[in-house]
Amino acid sequence: MQIVQTTRVVLPTTLPDPLGGRNVSDCIGLYPKPGCGSEPVLSGDRGGSMQYATFGIMITALIVIGVRIARSITKRDRARDEALGLND
Repeated sequence: MQIVQTTRVVLPTTLPDPLGGRNVSDCIGLYPKPGCGSEPVLSGDRGGSMQYATFGIMITALIVIGVRIARSITKRDRARDEALGLND
C-alpha cells in the first residue's frame, strides 16, 4: 500500500470592487444605472470580444440564409416562367 501526501496551497483572494465605490442600492433594480458593474475581463464576459464575435456570426448567417432564399425564389420563378412561355 502506497501513501500519497498532498499539500494544499491557499492563495489570498482579492476581489475587485464591481461597483467602483458606489452604493449597492444604486446598482440593484430592473434597470441598473450606467457605471454599475465591471469592465469585461475575459473574452466571454458580457461585452467581451466573444460576445461581439457571436453576434457577428449570427448576423452573417442570417444574411447568407436570406441570400439563399432570394436566389432560390428567383430561380423558381424563372423556371416557372420558362415552362409557361412567359419570357421577358
